[in-house]
Amino acid sequence: MADAEWINGVPSYTVGQFSQVVNEVLKQTFSDGVWVEGEVQGAKRPNPHLYFTLIENVDGKKAQLNINLFAGALRNVEAKLRNLGVELKDGLRVRLYGKPDYYGPFGKLSLNVSDVDTQFTAGDIAQQRAALLKKLMESGATKRNKAKQVPLVPLRLGIISSSQAAGFADARQHLVDSGIGFSITMCDVRVQGEDAVPMIVGALRAFSRRDDIDVVMLMRGGGSKSDLAAFDDERIAMAIAGCAHPVFTGIGHEIDQSIADICAHTECKTPTACADAVIEYVADFLSDLANNAVRVRSATSTALERARGRVRMNRERLATRPRYMLTREQQRIAVHSATLRGLDPVVTMARGWSITRAADGTIIRSTNDVKSGDTLTTLVADGTITSTVEK
Repeated sequence: MADAEWINGVPSYTVGQFSQVVNEVLKQTFSDGVWVEGEVQGAKRPNPHLYFTLIENVDGKKAQLNINLFAGALRNVEAKLRNLGVELKDGLRVRLYGKPDYYGPFGKLSLNVSDVDTQFTAGDIAQQRAALLKKLMESGATKRNKAKQVPLVPLRLGIISSSQAAGFADARQHLVDSGIGFSITMCDVRVQGEDAVPMIVGALRAFSRRDDIDVVMLMRGGGSKSDLAAFDDERIAMAIAGCAHPVFTGIGHEIDQSIADICAHTECKTPTACADAVIEYVADFLSDLANNAVRVRSATSTALERARGRVRMNRERLATRPRYMLTREQQRIAVHSATLRGLDPVVTMARGWSITRAADGTIIRSTNDVKSGDTLTTLVADGTITSTVEK
């Protein structure tokens, strides 16, 4: 420890001596180093090193500590976070290991970091993600886009992706190879890094305002968890929930599921699977259309054949019915004629019957109808007989 003058029992140092004393005290106190946790803020990389502030807000009171990550330690820390799928950037909560250092020329207390607790960061990220997902589910945001109706034939596609991404190229080739006449409107965005979230949100909102889009496809090929971090952002989740069109996602690999996937209408595992999902909608429609055409053709053929059968039957009836009806009517006439002939008085008289009338022509039906001296006329089959009543 630096030699000091003593004034009234109190040590007196120069600034340089005081800086040396502080560092010696820090080294003795934290000889094994120290873990400090907080939130990264103001990360700057002016050279191979990285400098930022670790902050904490408790009950409105702010505490901060300067962090130095020199090149060798920086590579170690970033490699560990990269394996976790996390990028060292502002807003990230970390627990860092290092040794405190007081830099006299600037009068600055810093922590020279050499390690990071990845379990702490992973736990914090998982906790934040779980909290966000719970918030979205409770507000109904995860169901809003799922309620959108996919058009019967979704041919007008709004694609949000990086034009340079292999995943987009594969998906586009699937759409072309399908032979279906899709209309594609491409919105080229960043899919990782600081610009990714605002660009994707802007593209979703732009497509939402258009009425010439059937389905929005948000696609990004595989990558590390850090590369896919943007798709766990609340702003993208809310933009999907508020989109006027169904949103299909194809993000990452088979095992990945982002919050964007959870909020989307249809979640697909990869960009090509996303393209195949849209193709399947149209293919199903075309298949149904073909099946309906077969059914219509069959029904039409059956109806036509039945109609032809009825025409043949009616034609045969027209050919035979009049003769049948004429014969039947002739038979009826013959019956009626026989009946009439049986009722003819002449025929009756031929069988021995006669009709007797008085002089005034009335028919005599009883002896009471005549008296002596009346002249009667009797009609027989072959003439009349005139007679006079004697008694």
